[in-house]
Amino acid sequence: MKSDVTMPVALAATVPVLVLRIGIGFLRMKAKRRRGVRAFRRALVRGGMSPEAARHLAEEYESFGRLRTYLPEGLSLGSLSFKF
Repeated sequence: MKSDVTMPVALAATVPVLVLRIGIGFLRMKAKRRRGVRAFRRALVRGGMSPEAARHLAEEYESFGRLRTYLPEGLSLGSLSFKF
């Protein structure tokens, strides 16, 4: 059986790796989303839509992938408050 001291040590060693993996995954997801929006806009322009209308539609399309659109206006966590 493991000692009670090893549990916090194991947790302290695991958390930074987990945060790094989540952060890298988030950045990859954002890059893929950005490339997808760009491809969507280009396809609209190639299809005959005006660049201004395509830009506006692509901005709307991109806003569906933003986490902020699904969170309440003033999300607060205890003493921390986040305004989006």
